[in-house]
Amino acid sequence: MKISKVLIIGVVLAIVAYFVVNGMKSGSAPDGAKQGWFTKLDANGDGKLSPDELKAIDTNGDGKISAEEAKAYGIPEGHFNKLDVNGDGFITQDEMKTYGG
Repeated sequence: MKISKVLIIGVVLAIVAYFVVNGMKSGSAPDGAKQGWFTKLDANGDGKLSPDELKAIDTNGDGKISAEEAKAYGIPEGHFNKLDVNGDGFITQDEMKTYGG
């Protein structure tokens, strides 16, 4: 009985440690976790998206990311809508700052 309690406590602590470590790696994403598209864009791995890194999505070079550009890059519509703070259908560098840009 005592060994099973110790084993259960050990498993619970391991699970908690896993989530704590992964949460620390994720930084300040709106919903708590950096997504694969963000990691792919963050070429230097600093947890932020620079203007140069955003150019990978901005295929027409207008300095902002449209919903179509975001979708083509794999950014989920829900994330796009959260980042498009003013609701104009584009994500600017200023708006991307909410996601570590």
